[in-house]
Amino acid sequence: MQDMIFLQGSEVIFKVALSLLGSHKPLILQHENLETIVDFIKSTLPNLGLVQMEKTISQVFETDISKQLQAYEVEYHVLQEELIDSSPLSDNQRMDKLEKTNSSLRKQNLDLLEQLQVANGRIQSLEATVEKLLTSESKLKQATLALELERSALLQTVEQLRRQTAELGSRESDPTLPKPSGD
Repeated sequence: MQDMIFLQGSEVIFKVALSLLGSHKPLILQHENLETIVDFIKSTLPNLGLVQMEKTISQVFETDISKQLQAYEVEYHVLQEELIDSSPLSDNQRMDKLEKTNSSLRKQNLDLLEQLQVANGRIQSLEATVEKLLTSESKLKQATLALELERSALLQTVEQLRRQTAELGSRESDPTLPKPSGD
């Protein structure tokens, strides 16, 4: 769990809680009051088996609550606007609130645009790295092929030298064979 907190930050605590509550929802809904639910959570969840823990961890890594939170934020702002429209505020007050909301949305839009630009820059950087790696891989494959060919040629040369050495050795040990002339 500590590794997950270092990896994903404190958000992982909420993801684990949501995952555990979601996977035990039918059992939790069987309880009649908050006390029995809390007792169930205290007694059952700490005794999960290895398979259930692995399932929970995989769900945590697959869960992206940031999108849900943004959806809730938009819903919250819509509800706020409805409350503003239904409340007996003057036109100036409504205008001020709308301007604040508009300003907040513009800031959020600029932040998202900045994040998008950073992400696009990272994508371009990663694509350039991939291209370099592919080029490097191609060069390494060519070098490997050249080395394999050179190795094959060297093995053939070694084999020829062994045969010649064997022939010379057999000529020197057999006096009936003519000795090669020294050049």
